[in-house]
Amino acid sequence: MGKVDKDGAAKAGDFLYRYMWARRRCVGATPPGNRLAQLIEWGRREFDGIDIEPDANPPTVRDSQYPAFFAAIIKQDDTATPGQADLAAWRGYVLNNGPLPKRPAAEPAFPIRMRQWEGLRNEPPPSRPSAAQKHPEGHRSKSPTSSTGTNRPAVE
Repeated sequence: MGKVDKDGAAKAGDFLYRYMWARRRCVGATPPGNRLAQLIEWGRREFDGIDIEPDANPPTVRDSQYPAFFAAIIKQDDTATPGQADLAAWRGYVLNNGPLPKRPAAEPAFPIRMRQWEGLRNEPPPSRPSAAQKHPEGHRSKSPTSSTGTNRPAVE
């Protein structure tokens, strides 16, 4: 359990970060810290139930909290997590420093089925009121109003 050189610690830290991030996204584990390489260089070998050996390839040796996920990703066992979506993409991300798999599309917070109101089936659609319906005789305003909306007559 001695110290590891900076390069070895950096490589192990990068791998551990990718593994922990995949574990976070796939099974909801604790997110990785941002000082993994420094802690590995100082001699730490256990991170949230994950045992590492910086000189091994891959450096992650055991995951006591999520052994099925460890088997699926590190040991490449397809039967370990049968319901896991994008398992090959996660393996590529962790083992080969591939692209981070995209999140699945989120379900809406309030799933509502959109439906247009049909109204009464035999009724025609409403039409715009005609000018005669808007201002029946006797109710027309005799004094024009200004554009400011006051009742003062408009000045020309």
